[in-house]
Amino acid sequence: MALEMRTKIYRWMPMIGYHHILMIISAIAVIMLSILLAGCSSNSLSNIYLLSLEYTAKDSPLSTAAGQVSSGIAHAIHNVLQTGNGTTLEVRAGYMGICVTQSHTGRICSTNAQVLANLFQAQKHVKNGTSTEIVPDPLNLIMIANEFKEKIVFDGLIYIVIVLIFICFLMLSSFPGWTEEIDDSGSVREVKPFPSRPVSQTCLLGFLSSAAFCLISVLWQHINSSAAATMAETLTYGAVSAHVGGAAMALGWLSLGLIAAVSIGMLVMILSISLLRKLTEE
Repeated sequence: MALEMRTKIYRWMPMIGYHHILMIISAIAVIMLSILLAGCSSNSLSNIYLLSLEYTAKDSPLSTAAGQVSSGIAHAIHNVLQTGNGTTLEVRAGYMGICVTQSHTGRICSTNAQVLANLFQAQKHVKNGTSTEIVPDPLNLIMIANEFKEKIVFDGLIYIVIVLIFICFLMLSSFPGWTEEIDDSGSVREVKPFPSRPVSQTCLLGFLSSAAFCLISVLWQHINSSAAATMAETLTYGAVSAHVGGAAMALGWLSLGLIAAVSIGMLVMILSISLLRKLTEE
């Protein structure tokens, strides 16, 4: 069984061309970008997020920094936090959705922030004849995450990248493969024609454009997420802990690396074919 499998592999290996490898790498880049876009749209993708906002421990003191003139806002935030009764709430924002995690309700993800906000409305509790109101999200982290998703990050360039790579993928699939020809002596031999120069150059231009758009998008994503995390912690005086999603950043930068590798591969292929044509003409 193993021998038959190896025989089949050895038989098909010569049929795999250079452009097939470029197609596989570009397909992997598209898959990674698609996962990045779908982050936080469901529970299975809740670890793919751009920004995470979480309330710090109840007993943690509000931070003070150099240059602080008034402590009124800090005390106001502290008083608002008391209505949460030490709530443990984490909100994650992705390109398409938001995930909210609470200790006793678990993790809930949705593409609609209002649906999540309705699930975490203020609740009244009566204990020993005293009625107290508990607000699960006293500082409106769900609203802040939604504003970040809607107004700060932009996913349009990533869609452009995916479309361009898909077009280039179709162009690569049109490259000629191995064909059988009969030479002057009457024997059959396998040859592989060179791909069309205009198609190759157009494909190279598409991959270079994809790499440029992907670089802008990923850099924009990284800077905006880091800036939003810093501002969230600063403006809440340490009441909120903010983190940048490592998995989302890794997917973005790895996708950029793969697209850049395919672009370099296309350039090497075009230059090599051009050199071979010159040598054969001479």
